[in-house]
Amino acid sequence: MKSSRANILGVMLGVVVLSCSSIVSAQPAAGPLDIQGLDHFVITGARARAMGGASIANSSDVTALFANPAALSQLTTLEIRVGGLFENNLRKQDQNWIPTKDLPSLSVLFEGLTGYIKPLDGSVTNPWDNVQRPYDNIGPNWSTTSSKTRPLTLAAALPLTFEGMKVTPAIGISQVIDLDNYYQNNNSMAPYVGQERPFDQWSNSVDTIHIKWYQFFRSREGSVYGITPGLSVMFLSGLTIGGSVALLSGSSDDLEQRVERGHLNVAVGNGKAKDFLLDTVYYYQTKTGTSTYSGTLLTLGLLYKQPAYSIGITVKPAMTVFRTWDRDVISIDTTNKPFPVRIDSLRSRSYHENGKDDVKFPLAYSVGFVLTPNDRWTFAFDYEIRNLGNVEWTSQTNSTAAHPWANNSANWRLGAEYRVSDMLAVRGGYHEDIQSFAPDGSAIVDKPTSGEIYSLGAGVALGNIFIDLAYEYSILKYQDIYQSNINYSTREQHQFMMEIAYRF
Repeated sequence: MKSSRANILGVMLGVVVLSCSSIVSAQPAAGPLDIQGLDHFVITGARARAMGGASIANSSDVTALFANPAALSQLTTLEIRVGGLFENNLRKQDQNWIPTKDLPSLSVLFEGLTGYIKPLDGSVTNPWDNVQRPYDNIGPNWSTTSSKTRPLTLAAALPLTFEGMKVTPAIGISQVIDLDNYYQNNNSMAPYVGQERPFDQWSNSVDTIHIKWYQFFRSREGSVYGITPGLSVMFLSGLTIGGSVALLSGSSDDLEQRVERGHLNVAVGNGKAKDFLLDTVYYYQTKTGTSTYSGTLLTLGLLYKQPAYSIGITVKPAMTVFRTWDRDVISIDTTNKPFPVRIDSLRSRSYHENGKDDVKFPLAYSVGFVLTPNDRWTFAFDYEIRNLGNVEWTSQTNSTAAHPWANNSANWRLGAEYRVSDMLAVRGGYHEDIQSFAPDGSAIVDKPTSGEIYSLGAGVALGNIFIDLAYEYSILKYQDIYQSNINYSTREQHQFMMEIAYRF
């Protein structure tokens, strides 16, 4: 056991919690795969990404179509741009279990440490008195890595003059939402030990409490792209308005799996747990399918540009993303079969599921400010409000709108660019990565967890060819805190972006 647990035990009381009213009470973080990933909107433009994502008043190329279409007015000639992304992810979870007051050996089981306990001699015939050991080699901690490449941007814009006004139409396609999502918990339970309060509510109506102990993970991979036409019109010198309409479509591969690890029987009496026994069980369930997404995203923008500064504003009216999903469910179990069970005698069951979800996003708006004190330096700042906590989710099974997320916080982004010469510019930036969920056990239940994103990049001009490079390092750490354990989760991400443009 780790020495720090004595302090944690003193703070958290280190007590197992089971509620007599909880028949099936799954850990919230181990919930089913539904609309995860739809909260992750992508910032488009390698230059903007290199500058911390600040793009509202900072876009100077055709990617303004996706950030602030009014900024298309800064183009002076036809531009065609294409870009892609390489991504590497590390995700992991470390669990610290606290010895419980009534059943101190239970935490040893969940941490996978019972192998260090010497077996008792043969005189012990009561299975309740034996050391309870897992029937598998699944430990509490896990880590996984993944890498992928994907297209990011393809766009073109052509500035024109119409009745004395500068008009710049554009069209492009870009990634709008990154749907990738992954979660795993090797010690999921129903009901969950340590989740409910008060801690002394052992059931007095039964003499044994049954707990299903299993490994759970869910995974989603995919993207939503937008085919986006847009237009900017310069009415006055330095003042431009613009608009764009992104026709959203995309798909994801969805996977959800549950692997049963055992059946815990907890003997209780007089409001206390007395002992526990682990029974073997063979069961797993896999849900494999796809989801398709559609919707329409309208962006209205304004840009006021002066030699030393620029101000940008964007407004995104309320919109709805529609998700249609279908999946195959396969489960294998040994219900009513004695142990050991031959693999060829397992009972298999499969069926198909499908459904629809509507996710309504509220009005969102952003304000950007750019300062250019001289010809070499550019400083950019963005402030964005999306109000994800007001998102409404309805499905076929639930006609009442639910609010699945907890983020009404503002995002701010900061970046800088230094032009070394006419051929080379170097960039850097930082911005918050506020999530749409609050960790389990948070003192403030609606306060979302937050990560950090650091970025670097460069721009190279070779005649009519322009190359923009960007690198982002993202780190997210949070803790799910229960009275029985603390789960430390980490996501570390590296993204490399490259765009090549040609200006005629």
